Amino acid sequence: MTATGQLSHKVFPGLYRDSVALMSLAREIEGMDGVIRVGAMMATPANQTILARSDMLPDGVAAAPDDLIIAVRADTGEHASSALEAAATGLTSVDETGARREETRPATIDEALAVFDAQLVTVSTPGAYAPMVIERALRRGLHVFCFSDNVPVADERRLKEMAVAARLLMMGPDCGTAIIDGRPLGFANVVERGSVGVVAASGTGAQEVACLLDRAGVGISHIIGVGGHDLSRDVGGLMTDLALDMLQDDPATGTILVVSKPPSPDVAASLLDRLASSRTPVVACLVGLDDAEAPVPVRGTLEGAAIAVAERAGQQVPIGDEMPTRFAGAASGSPSKVLGLYTGGTLASEAAVVLGRAGVDAEIVDLGDDEYTRGRPHPMIDPSARAEKVAAVGADAQIGVLVVDCVLGHGACADPATPLAVAAATAIARARAEGRVLHVFGSVTGTGRDPQGLERQQAILADVGIVVFPSNAAAARAAAQYVTGGTK
Repeated sequence: MTATGQLSHKVFPGLYRDSVALMSLAREIEGMDGVIRVGAMMATPANQTILARSDMLPDGVAAAPDDLIIAVRADTGEHASSALEAAATGLTSVDETGARREETRPATIDEALAVFDAQLVTVSTPGAYAPMVIERALRRGLHVFCFSDNVPVADERRLKEMAVAARLLMMGPDCGTAIIDGRPLGFANVVERGSVGVVAASGTGAQEVACLLDRAGVGISHIIGVGGHDLSRDVGGLMTDLALDMLQDDPATGTILVVSKPPSPDVAASLLDRLASSRTPVVACLVGLDDAEAPVPVRGTLEGAAIAVAERAGQQVPIGDEMPTRFAGAASGSPSKVLGLYTGGTLASEAAVVLGRAGVDAEIVDLGDDEYTRGRPHPMIDPSARAEKVAAVGADAQIGVLVVDCVLGHGACADPATPLAVAAATAIARARAEGRVLHVFGSVTGTGRDPQGLERQQAILADVGIVVFPSNAAAARAAAQYVTGGTK
């Protein structure tokens, strides 16, 4: 398909901003009148390739890997110019006189340490450059939170071996969430401090269990993200082992919860052997596995793990399982296909597990996967791409239930519920106009203290007819009950 509009760009020589900041900036500029799409990236060869594949790389761009490029596709040249000016403002700060000036920041770890008394560094450079920065940080005795992805596995193992030898955390690569001593890193929710320490090879998985525990009155001591590859055969759980050791030695941690995306059988068996020797009580959430009690309590869903941990503290997770009577079951001949459009990868995996256990053949799509984010911000930052797909569901005569997530917290969109609600209302109305019924079931991962506000976001969704359940697993169960003719 031929790209429309006018493509303009601006290169900022030698200016660095991390990918999270650039994704947020792109989302903000895309909200301006007449702007179709924005690409904001460091101008590495890989990133320029991503822009080119997305029809967002103008001809004749002259930029070095350490330059920053902003590309704007807009309806008119005037809109493009306004967007580029706004982007430039977003990359700068304002002094006391109101004049714009470039923000000055340390250019190296050594320069930063001369200014800040730091113990941890966040790395969010392109994956090809991350290992060099991580190694410098580790050699300076700093813990590392690595948001960068596409880091070679060989480099990950080498750096984690270095970190373990120095007893330093190397969280990541591709680590989305952590909370260390109450301080959030990446995508993290505002949860109460408490005695549950979480080791997470899953970002949204850690967010979901932490929020469910928070609602049960159970607090978090730390969330140590280890990256999605840590429990792979190639890495061997190096950082998981160190994180477990640190939490066992932490007097504030009374229970440890390990959260992982669907693991391979051999990795799961090896992890359970390690957990069986833990000095601190452990619950393992290995998404997709059958629930078990030995050698340690194992739960195959995020919800199940939160329930097990809360029970240890004498509390209950308020999930509920009551299906509104109007959804007692699909009428004969009604559309029965279940589609899930997710921004959280592990939430998508959990939904697939719940529906699969119920015998429902559903299509569950993780829109945060690399396949969908090339040249675009992650849907937790910019929900517009997911909203487009949600709105289009109304035209599919086979879909009876759409299941969605909505993730809050630091780093996420300031109001993720509104674009989702508008899109869902569009889909529901289109299905109704064509004589069909489309139900949208969902949940909100968050707390009342998150910047977006849990109750506010839930109300926005409910106001357009989305049925909001207290957990992602509960929403998936409801979808299964509906299409299989569940009971009242």
